[in-house]
Amino acid sequence: MNRKPGTVIGKAVFLIYFFLIILPAWSVSRQADDIPESTSFYQLTPGLSGEEIRWIEEHRTIRVSGPKSFPPFHSYTEDGTPQGIASDYIKILFENLGIEVEIVSGLLWPDVLDKIRNKKLDVLACSAKSPEREEYLLFTDPHLSFPMVIVTRDDYPFIGGLEDLTNEKVAVVTKTVVSDWLKRDNIEIIPVQCSSPLDALETVSVGSADAYIGNLASCSYQIREQGLSNLKVAAPTEYNNYDLYIAVRSDWPELVSIINKTLGAITPAQHSAIRNQWLSIRYEHGVKTWDVLRVILILTLIASLIITIILRWNRRLAREIETRKKTEEELKEALENLKSLSGLLPICSHCKNIRDDKGYWNQIEEYLEAHTEASLSHSLCPKCYEELYGNESWFDQEENTTSKNDRKDPR
Repeated sequence: MNRKPGTVIGKAVFLIYFFLIILPAWSVSRQADDIPESTSFYQLTPGLSGEEIRWIEEHRTIRVSGPKSFPPFHSYTEDGTPQGIASDYIKILFENLGIEVEIVSGLLWPDVLDKIRNKKLDVLACSAKSPEREEYLLFTDPHLSFPMVIVTRDDYPFIGGLEDLTNEKVAVVTKTVVSDWLKRDNIEIIPVQCSSPLDALETVSVGSADAYIGNLASCSYQIREQGLSNLKVAAPTEYNNYDLYIAVRSDWPELVSIINKTLGAITPAQHSAIRNQWLSIRYEHGVKTWDVLRVILILTLIASLIITIILRWNRRLAREIETRKKTEEELKEALENLKSLSGLLPICSHCKNIRDDKGYWNQIEEYLEAHTEASLSHSLCPKCYEELYGNESWFDQEENTTSKNDRKDPR
């Protein structure tokens, strides 16, 4: 029997519609049926799988703890309420996931680590990562990161880096990764054990330790809040940024994935709001090698300029002194000459020669030229003119034509 073309085409269209539309929709519906109806919160964290949502349904309460005194990241009020940046992140994360948080407060940091190792805690609000801790903890992506710096007293000698702490007394908080890093890098210090970052800063402030290596945000916050005005951030460290993670007990890898996805769903505005509430720090005290060299170069240039000015001034002053001495000598000599002319001069009563200070007799014109700036020219006065040439035959004739007052030297 021949089939109509329209019937074949109709069946083909139905098959295409079934595989492309109906079957995918039915599959999605089946997946949706696997998600418990009570979980509307999953919309706040896109990308959660069905298995992750079921895991959340099976773990409605989680035990959380953190450092007892590590502001502004994590600490407790007097009634045991957690506060700080890490605590705010924990609150947002688990509210978005619909999980109730049971706070375990009042524990020292070594006790906190022991409890989560023994599965008596589930989550740490913030923790640094170390090989030892990775044996019994899983870590999320870092949610906080700040530089590690060296803190000293204001009057402590210059420190440029970790090497300058060799054989110095350094405040170290028990069970922190900093002591592990120093041992790894073979930096020999004299450790002064402290119970908390605040205890370490106070130990440095009172002079029981020379320095403390800590997180910039935490150190700056504690210095400001506790009024430790004699402390300063002296130098950065080679450890760069100090990353803080949310740590999870090692048998809950699902929760690590869930937290990472929830962290990724937090908006930049929410991140800023959390951090700005606790932080108002500026990194002004850090010292870098180039900064030191630049200061030295500037001071060297200034010193060179000052020395050059002083040397040029001294040379100019020396020339002026030399010129003044020469002028004074010339003036003295002129005064002496003037004195010799204005005093009593020995003069011959006949030839009119003058005796100088060495006992020699000189013609008066020679003496005057030697002791004054005057130049002499020769001439005859009328009396001498007549005395010398009065007997000459031409003298009478010239006498009749020239007045005696106008006679001049015949030369």
